[in-house]
Amino acid sequence: MKIAVPSLRGGRHALESTVPPSAYGEWIAGSGLEFRGTISVKAVVHKIQEELLVAADVTAVVRAACARCLEEFEMPLAATFEALYVPSSQMDMTGPASHRAEGESQRVLYYSGGEVDLGEQVVEALSLAVPMKLLCSSDCKGICPTCGANLNEVECNCSKGEDFNKPFKGLFGDI
Repeated sequence: MKIAVPSLRGGRHALESTVPPSAYGEWIAGSGLEFRGTISVKAVVHKIQEELLVAADVTAVVRAACARCLEEFEMPLAATFEALYVPSSQMDMTGPASHRAEGESQRVLYYSGGEVDLGEQVVEALSLAVPMKLLCSSDCKGICPTCGANLNEVECNCSKGEDFNKPFKGLFGDI
């Protein structure tokens, strides 16, 4: 999503965009995520002079492999981000614009050319929304450590034996 700063009047603006993942090109390629369908961005933009305060909600669907059973599944993602965009002409060598109080909660980002591109922040927010452990369902049973059967689909008898809780028996014998 790109915002043409000169075309916005001062005040609050609600913007929406639904685009294919390919529209985010280089940022999608480096994310490691396989997106399905479109990426939806709903942003509220407050313009004060040449600065933009952007608060955005982002949604998408990604394809992933379950960490327990290794089956492919699609998972919806939802994320939010906030950023303050300041013209690069206001950048000083010591950090964020000098008129900002230290410790403010939003990110200060700089733009040039009269256009703000939200692409990097959209993909970053979605990447951070991905859970550490991807599961097809919270009650996924995983795979059998002996035969590799998906325990969500079949009941195997391998894990019922006495050696189930002795994963190093082959290395050390009966300890």
